[in-house]
Amino acid sequence: MVTKTKSRIVFFDKIFLFCNYGVAACILISYLAPFTDPAFFWPVALFGLAYPPLLLLNALFVLYWLLRFKKYILISLCSILLGYSILQKNIGFHSTTQDTPKARPEQIRMMAYNVHSFSNAQTNASSAQQIVSLVREQQPDFINMEEFYSFAKGKFAMCDSIKAALQTPYYFYQPFSGTLAAGGGLAIFSKFPIIHQGVIRLTQDYSDTKAIFIDVKKDDKIFRVYCVHLQSFLLTAEDHVYMDSVSQKGKTNIRSSKRIVSKLKAAFIHRSAQVTMMKDHMAQCPYPYIVAGDFNDTPSSYAVNQMSKGIKNAFREKGRGLGRTYNGDIPNYQIDYILVSPQFDVLNYTVIEKKLSDHYPIRSDLLLK
Repeated sequence: MVTKTKSRIVFFDKIFLFCNYGVAACILISYLAPFTDPAFFWPVALFGLAYPPLLLLNALFVLYWLLRFKKYILISLCSILLGYSILQKNIGFHSTTQDTPKARPEQIRMMAYNVHSFSNAQTNASSAQQIVSLVREQQPDFINMEEFYSFAKGKFAMCDSIKAALQTPYYFYQPFSGTLAAGGGLAIFSKFPIIHQGVIRLTQDYSDTKAIFIDVKKDDKIFRVYCVHLQSFLLTAEDHVYMDSVSQKGKTNIRSSKRIVSKLKAAFIHRSAQVTMMKDHMAQCPYPYIVAGDFNDTPSSYAVNQMSKGIKNAFREKGRGLGRTYNGDIPNYQIDYILVSPQFDVLNYTVIEKKLSDHYPIRSDLLLK
């Protein structure tokens, strides 16, 4: 009886060891994602997207072999440690940021918020007034809003509502669908005078996959704020239903899987080109700058790492935990960012966990040196 039990344990150990090697290999491949242009070889980007669950699986293998007192613990443990720099990009190890008013008037409070056309992520009801109240409460010096929708007059004249909440006349709203009378696009609201503004057309369609910027003057300093919305995966309700079915019941369908992978591939490649356009524009900027918005990609991705190259990521500087900013259907990842040029110090970073959109707003207090 003892021999049979021992034999079963050895058999299960062999299965676990085989799976462990596979999971360890996958996380090692994911470490290539930040450096591999999807336009050159896109499959690596899929492993980068899967980094969080791969990290969790490897951690579980470490725990399993620890309980079994086996040397195989080194397989996943070494795999995790080899990607320590990637781990730091995905998980913040800083102390909790206190949600308090700015400590000094020279600080710059930056917010970014994909407002999902002011539609509540859970109920699909209007969240316009709640978002306005949140903006009034936070009092950012700048707020970038993606998927922003506004009418020129009436209850949903959101430009007027946000200006009133911040008590400022300064803003730049660029609709890419509809018109100024009723349209959707990108918006930046500022508490400081805007001396110049512009649009960067990352795509030629009518979506708000674009970027806008403003140059502002604060005291005797001029700096730029970019609002960015990179290519989304364009997943439909049908796609989300299928992914829910896979995650909950394990049921897969070849046709649906191919459709989703095709959308992922296209988005990875589009974002690669869009980031190149953004970096070229940023390289020509004569001022210190802030880049904030919805990048639609994870900290392990090529797009985010290229965009962050040479500048500071507020989450990496002061964030804590996973920094999850997307709260819609799976996957719930960090896809919204605040980046700053080296002339800025990052004082704190906060994800405001209020489900008024399918994204959480993010906020960072900055100091221009």
